[in-house]
Amino acid sequence: MNNGREDLADPSRADLEKASPSGDLEDRIHSLDAEVGRGVIPTTFRVLIEAIKDYAIFMLDPRGYVATWNQGAARIKGYASYEIIGRHFSRFYPPEIVAQGVCDMELEVAARDGRFEDEGWRLRKDGSRFWANVIITALRDDEGTLVGFAKVTRDLTERRKAEHDRVELARMQEASRLKDQFLATISHEIRTPLNAIFGWASLLKTSADDVATVEKAAETIVRNAEAQITIVDDMLDMSRIVTGKLRIEVAQVDFAQIVADALEVVRPAADAREVGLHAEGIERPFVLVGDAVRLQQIAWNLMSNAVKFSSRGGSVHVRLSQENSNAELRVQDDGRGIARDFLPYVFEPFHQAEHGPARRVGGIGLGLAIVKHIVELHGGSVSATSEGPGQGATFTATFPIRAVVPAQIGAPRAQPAAPGVSRSEAASRLEGVRVLAVDDDPDAREILQALFRARGAVIRLAASAAEAREALSSFHPDIIVSDIGMPGEDGYQLMQSVRALPKEQGGSLPAIALTAYAYQEDRRRALAAGFNYHLAKPVNHEDLLRAVDNLIKVAGVRRPSL
Repeated sequence: MNNGREDLADPSRADLEKASPSGDLEDRIHSLDAEVGRGVIPTTFRVLIEAIKDYAIFMLDPRGYVATWNQGAARIKGYASYEIIGRHFSRFYPPEIVAQGVCDMELEVAARDGRFEDEGWRLRKDGSRFWANVIITALRDDEGTLVGFAKVTRDLTERRKAEHDRVELARMQEASRLKDQFLATISHEIRTPLNAIFGWASLLKTSADDVATVEKAAETIVRNAEAQITIVDDMLDMSRIVTGKLRIEVAQVDFAQIVADALEVVRPAADAREVGLHAEGIERPFVLVGDAVRLQQIAWNLMSNAVKFSSRGGSVHVRLSQENSNAELRVQDDGRGIARDFLPYVFEPFHQAEHGPARRVGGIGLGLAIVKHIVELHGGSVSATSEGPGQGATFTATFPIRAVVPAQIGAPRAQPAAPGVSRSEAASRLEGVRVLAVDDDPDAREILQALFRARGAVIRLAASAAEAREALSSFHPDIIVSDIGMPGEDGYQLMQSVRALPKEQGGSLPAIALTAYAYQEDRRRALAAGFNYHLAKPVNHEDLLRAVDNLIKVAGVRRPSL
């Protein structure tokens, strides 16, 4: 047979017997793919195609209807030849793909380019999906008229699954490595301040008469306890971020005052490292709509991070400004800098440039990730730039102008309390105030007793909700400070029972929840139960005293004049 074409030689019987689903057969399929494009299909090749079980090989007419069907197609797709011949090949595709017009597109590309190849999900007769490699070749007659298509499909589901399993295994191994690395870092960061706390507390037992040692011990214990609180707060915030429970409570705030307050919090650490703090743009009020606590967290994290990575004798520059349509807080240091390949990960949680015992700077790698999320909750963005190691770094938090209210230019800043009467001292004068403190932990009760007695308050301790209710009638407190987590009857139940009492029996007493349950939902639940304040343990004593002072003022409790 000639017809102006060079026909393929028919393969011998030995050639057919050597055919297998190996690379040799794949070569034959690709050879066939090339030859059917020329419209030449010898009879013996058709016999070979019909016998192949590992490849679905079939022909389509120009409209995409199945014209031939081999054993491989029957095995892979599940249709017998009499069930599928004359049906459109779109039934091999998931409905969502058919709806996108993929089937028509494949035939159009094959007709235009002579060949189409792709991988994707296909359907079997029973509705199950398999991952397939598909080759469609256009068939034309001697005049070049399209007469149909040859289609070869390979089931690659097992190969894809194996690849997926390898990727998943690698991901799990990396996650395990990061977890071990994180736990090692957490262990180090918690044990380090614990060592200082334990060591100085032990020294106090033998050096109680040495005033200098006592002062040094107290200072060190407080500083390291605050470091542990920061770690716990960061982990709680990250948990809220991951679960989508971190919320902001917006109001008009003076961002300049917030930045100034953060500067004062960071200054002792900067002084200890001989790092200079320089600020501009905080001299006048800068009114911003946002969450005051979270904005201070942003400023504090950026500044403390800059101080931490500054060299001794270095400097940190803080600038608050309005740039075009944005409010901008920029914190720049001349310290260690950031390697170019690490910059994309600087705001990722748990990512740190240094790991292991040799790392020079502490931390658990959450501060900047939390900053990024809080800034974005305010509708802004945060970025980091650095020229590289040793070249310092600049962090810029940007907030949209729609969140900014024009400040009263020249408005005086609030003045501090008069000399000798600080805000904390005013809040701590509680002479004559009757406090009912409820906590099942003996150490916690003793701390509250010492704190309130030192401020002139009269305190009654209760170890349970039952004891607290008894004290309401015998002690007649002015305020209740209660734990939440207590055996038997918790603080929520206690407060609900108190609020059910008549006013003359204490039903309207002001109350503070002082608890280790520190999540936002814990705060909402405490307020819903009837508490007026929610404070998380460990609490800053001045914050607790100020809360008591505020509540008894609102309640109109009579006490000696301040």
